[in-house]
Amino acid sequence: MAVESKDNKVHRVLIANRGEIARRVIRTCKKLGVETVSVFTSVDALAPHVREATVAVPLGDNPREYTNATRLVQIAVENGCTAVHPGYGFLSENEAFMTAITEAGVAWLGPTAKTMHDFSLKHVAREIARSAGVPILEGSGLVQTAEDAVHEAQKVGYPVLLKATGGGGGMGIFLCASDADVAKQFEMSAHQGQAFFGNSGVFVEKYIQRAHHVEVQIFGDGEGGCIHLGERECSIQRRHQKVLEETPSPLVDAPLRAALTSAAVSLGAASRYRSAGTVEFLVDEDSRKFYFLEVNTRLQVEHGITELAHGSIDIVEAQLRLQLPGLTPEGGAPALLSSLAEAKPYGCSIEVRINGEDPAHDFAPCPGLLGHVSFPSEEDVPGVRVDSWVETGTEVSPHYDSLLGKLMVWAPTRQEAAAKMAAALAKTELQGVPNNVEFLRSVVADPRFLAGHYTTRFLEGFHFVPHVAQVLAPGMQTSVQDWPGRIRLWHVGVPPSGPMDSLSHRLANALVGNDEAAAALEFSLQGPTLRFHCAALVALAGARFAAKLDGKPVGWLRSFRVEAGQVLEVGQVEGDGVRGYLAVRGGVQVPAYLGSRATFPGGKFGGYQGRYLRVGDSVPLSKEADVGAQPVELPEQLVPQFGALAEGSKSAQWRVGCLSGPHADPDFITAGFMDTFHSSPYKVHYQSNRLGVRLVGPKPEWVRPDGGEGGTHPSNVHDHIYAIGAINFTGDHPVVLTVDGPSLGGFVCPATIISTELWKIGQVRPDDEVIFERLTIAQALAARLRTDATVAAVRSMAADGVAAADALAAVTAAAAAAEAAAAAPDVALPPSRALMLEVPASEGFPGAQYRLAGDRYVQVEYGPMALDLTLRVRVHCLEKLLAEMSASGELPGLVETSPGVRSCMVEYDIAAISPGKLLQVLQAAEARIPDVSRMVLPSRVVHLPCAFDERWTAEAIGKYMKSVRPSAPYLPDNIQYIAENNGLPGGKEEVRSTFFSTSYLVLGLGDVYLGAPCAVPMDPRQRLVTTKMNPARTFTHEGTVGIGGSYMCIYPMDSPGGYQLVGRTLPIWNTFGRSGPFTAEKPWLLEFFDQVRFFQVSESELESMRSGFTSGQYGITITETTFDVAAYTAMEASMADEVAEIKARQRAAMDRMLVAEAESLAELAAAAEAAGKDGAAAAAAAAADDEDDESVFDKPGYVKVAAPFSANVWEVRVAAGQSVAAGDTLLVLEAMKMESPLTAPVAGKVLAVRAKTSQLAASGVTLIVIDTN
Repeated sequence: MAVESKDNKVHRVLIANRGEIARRVIRTCKKLGVETVSVFTSVDALAPHVREATVAVPLGDNPREYTNATRLVQIAVENGCTAVHPGYGFLSENEAFMTAITEAGVAWLGPTAKTMHDFSLKHVAREIARSAGVPILEGSGLVQTAEDAVHEAQKVGYPVLLKATGGGGGMGIFLCASDADVAKQFEMSAHQGQAFFGNSGVFVEKYIQRAHHVEVQIFGDGEGGCIHLGERECSIQRRHQKVLEETPSPLVDAPLRAALTSAAVSLGAASRYRSAGTVEFLVDEDSRKFYFLEVNTRLQVEHGITELAHGSIDIVEAQLRLQLPGLTPEGGAPALLSSLAEAKPYGCSIEVRINGEDPAHDFAPCPGLLGHVSFPSEEDVPGVRVDSWVETGTEVSPHYDSLLGKLMVWAPTRQEAAAKMAAALAKTELQGVPNNVEFLRSVVADPRFLAGHYTTRFLEGFHFVPHVAQVLAPGMQTSVQDWPGRIRLWHVGVPPSGPMDSLSHRLANALVGNDEAAAALEFSLQGPTLRFHCAALVALAGARFAAKLDGKPVGWLRSFRVEAGQVLEVGQVEGDGVRGYLAVRGGVQVPAYLGSRATFPGGKFGGYQGRYLRVGDSVPLSKEADVGAQPVELPEQLVPQFGALAEGSKSAQWRVGCLSGPHADPDFITAGFMDTFHSSPYKVHYQSNRLGVRLVGPKPEWVRPDGGEGGTHPSNVHDHIYAIGAINFTGDHPVVLTVDGPSLGGFVCPATIISTELWKIGQVRPDDEVIFERLTIAQALAARLRTDATVAAVRSMAADGVAAADALAAVTAAAAAAEAAAAAPDVALPPSRALMLEVPASEGFPGAQYRLAGDRYVQVEYGPMALDLTLRVRVHCLEKLLAEMSASGELPGLVETSPGVRSCMVEYDIAAISPGKLLQVLQAAEARIPDVSRMVLPSRVVHLPCAFDERWTAEAIGKYMKSVRPSAPYLPDNIQYIAENNGLPGGKEEVRSTFFSTSYLVLGLGDVYLGAPCAVPMDPRQRLVTTKMNPARTFTHEGTVGIGGSYMCIYPMDSPGGYQLVGRTLPIWNTFGRSGPFTAEKPWLLEFFDQVRFFQVSESELESMRSGFTSGQYGITITETTFDVAAYTAMEASMADEVAEIKARQRAAMDRMLVAEAESLAELAAAAEAAGKDGAAAAAAAAADDEDDESVFDKPGYVKVAAPFSANVWEVRVAAGQSVAAGDTLLVLEAMKMESPLTAPVAGKVLAVRAKTSQLAASGVTLIVIDTN
């Protein structure tokens, strides 16, 4: 029930603050029935205090708006607030703000303006204390110059503190031991006082060598009545900021307590103090004398332990009851003070402050993403209290203080309280942002703390060993990865991520005795430089890089010990290969996201804050980083064989084993081309990365003239689930889909690399050649078992002390057993061809094809190559049935099923169930699928805004034309192309009206990535058909809406893609599920069989909606409905003739556009041939043939700067004649989706620039010439 004031106005409190104190005030207001108004800047839009308040008011994008007094007064008045609670920090002690609030007729829950003014200036506060008979430290008044400060310091006697009179929180305070120190620090103290508190006044104060910081909580009625609530010990500090507080103080005995509290109450009474405040003292441990420091005219951060020690007291409640009519108890303020005074303290309370800071880096603040947050509950630790504002997914802003939360405990004795605090910290987990939790665990375990014998200098002699490796240089694309990565989410488009070279990753872990799933570092081309703050056992694997430990070379494929303080520097890659791996005993301790620690940079989740490492990062390591394993070396016989370098070439040739399928001969690609495919080398394109490795080589010979309903190109098919390692033809261009690749798409895949060979694709570099060797299923099975045995044997060497000879013998025995198992499976292996088995259609059964997709997947495909929604319903039934069979044990080894439009991808463990047995189970399952024609499935209608033909799609198309393909029938206007490809007489307007009148049925998720829908218009008459871009785009904005084949897709993240673009809508992925219709367990918006309906909005409206949707301030409409198969089938039959006419019109239009596409491709091929841009070799030849031959630069003083690897020239930053210094960036190269600066090795003048933007630069080709003469 809401509490009303005397004028019947409902009490409403504006909380002029953020973070945990805002939540703390809201909690008490709710208890008392008082409404609350919170304020927030855009960086705090998802903070708990926003959603927990009665009303939340946005302050805008400026992070400093929390101190905009004028705006806050306006908000208080406009929202009918009767009071303002300022919390602490920001404007909590700002006299001008308090005055403005009271002049607006709003109560200020705190002291009067005069009290705030007097105590805000430390030199004035000292005089008030002196007048009240409170002891003060020897010191000066305000000093105007450094010379005056030195003079006063000499009078007081060193050491002294130089203090800003308006300071607080440790700011503006400097310890000075000499005249030189005072002279040096004077200006800084004045500057910090002015900058942070608007007052540059400075004074000198005596410094006590063995001091305790003890404070007394007071509460006054503003009329001279004042009581105390005991003292708090606050001596454990860093940079004059409190780290741990406790009550009572272990130093203070009864006589000293009586004197301290009496002095504090006298000061409060003399100043007619109102509300809650704190009087701070310094206590000399040797003499037991105490001295006044200052008065904090606000609620203190550590007020909670006073509440715990007094049982029933709520200090915020007392503030509200004192000043809000209707809440004041009978008897008024005196009665309130009396009730507070009657509550006597009992037991001991301790608080620690959990901060986002790096103890290994001088407690530097550390903003960033918290990937996991877990605090202890009352059940975990009885007597615990947590005041915090962070949760899993919180983005800690750099704009505010580093306090993440406060952990408090209470117990009858100090010994028990200390033990409870240790237990509470052990249960506290904050991962993702460097923080002081591990540091606090060490503090509360320190014997001096446990004995209660510590002063303000406690941390000066405190030894703390952080279990981190500090990043001094990040290398290139250095990320945290684990194996097998993020599994069982492929069906909704979440890629596994993990290592590109899984074999090297697993071996690196094995060499340090880790489980092969432990997280390790992956890096490309250039490795990281790390300072280890703790001892650790580490190993390097993968491609060989130059590596040094404290300047001394270290070996590869062996584990070695790093001592605390040593620096491991991994330089550039040497030889072939591109990626290296660094494993540390115990693994890298980043938080798991959706079951894995692997980094997915595109989705900005997993690993270290969802990104590649940066300078200054602290990589968290295990406490067992140097125990439990011994250094070992990988036996030579087990070293992975990299590609062979051709004579006189810098490029390697790799032989990579694969299996045919799922889409090869006879129904998609000719048998003749498949022979060519398996015998011809494919060159690695420079635009390759963790999403996919692009290849250049023989173009396929297609069996079909086009993709039918799947699209106009013969490479198009109805969307299906891709196998990881599939060689995917986007148009005529092959791409190997790798660990960060898309799960659902509409292109054919004629072959799939087996799991034990895929590591090689993680090591290819631009211009390397790949030959795809055709293997059998038996060979794949044997390779899998042999590889697992190898990794296990190496781990046994490090973890169990097994001798190398014994480990090799174990591998040899396992290999023989693997060959035998593959040769004699429990059920005969199916043929090693794309189409393993075909079952014809029969009554009630549409027919099925069982397609091979590597050694991990079998694709079940139903019916003819047509869009039939009953087939998708059958897939749904098959998935449900297989899940039940897996749970019952009928289907061992099932990993996951993932639906396509008319197919189901079954992922299985070939070591747990043979392919032959799997086929038997799949066929048996068909007999148990019920009649789908009469099914009614639950469905939802999801209404989304969309800006049509907007600037974001234009930007993506512009990038495509610049870097991928300059002209095509679908360029520069995708929407006009859609109109022409469908023969729409109304052109773009007819596309628009069709799009916004369509209800799109979601058939698949992950069409590209992360819950992206593969959705088809429910009304067959509205199915616009398009081809996909050939080749695909390298960039698409998150939220973009595209049409490809007959399907609609929404891109959930910035990513490549091939659909024709029509508009942009809301985000459909929310990583931590912190707002809107998302949850932490289901961060994707859409579900199978949802119906998506768009309504048109402007670009500016969409921007506002996107911002509000992300922050939880804008909601979408979702209604429940059903998908009735029988009703849909009847509707479809009723319009068959009309649909046939539409398809005929589309067919004629598509034929015209196919001719135009063929002509466009021919023109581009001719232009490329003429320009010599068919590859890096051609680019090199073009450079050599240039009239400005390189040999002209072979002169003394001329320095040629060459491309270190084949790459695209992304940006040229210098011009001929320009002077440069060593280290200046000359140009930026792009390769493997990495932008790499090419810097000047020397100082001089740029003589020649031989690079142009978008030029393909071959490795070793001179791009810049610098004249040093």
